[in-house]
Amino acid sequence: MDALMQAIKNAMKAEVDSVTIYSEAALRAEGDVAEFFASRADEEKRHYNWLLQYYKELLGGHSPSTNVAAELKGTAHPSPIFSQEFLRRVASDRHLSAAVSSAVLLELNATEHYRTMALQAHEPHLKAFLNSLADWESRHYADLLKIQDESRQYWFEIQNFEPF
Repeated sequence: MDALMQAIKNAMKAEVDSVTIYSEAALRAEGDVAEFFASRADEEKRHYNWLLQYYKELLGGHSPSTNVAAELKGTAHPSPIFSQEFLRRVASDRHLSAAVSSAVLLELNATEHYRTMALQAHEPHLKAFLNSLADWESRHYADLLKIQDESRQYWFEIQNFEPF
């Protein structure tokens, strides 16, 4: 139980880090780029709140009362389509480009963390919850990796390659 509680705390920390990166990026961006980052921040806040609820229920000696796994599946959404203009705007702002690079790593780590936790879980409800989070984070990872890869050509076009 101690290992599970620590793993959930680590996951909550990672979700807060993601919220921070996405929120900061949303503040720097405009239009659909800002909306994209703001929506990701909102999703990570929901993940954090679900983990917090789960943590508190386990801490109180209760089995989690809600079926968050079903709620997660019910809120799944298709990956967005990123226009060339969207990709160019991300590439043209070093902060946004760095946010995407950082978020790629956070999402990959989260996916792996939730998958590992799910493999170690014994209770079916917990296993389903963790697998749902892993699936969700995996979609985030794929979307961000696509942004990173497809905006790279614009990043190189935009850079002046001058010394710092």
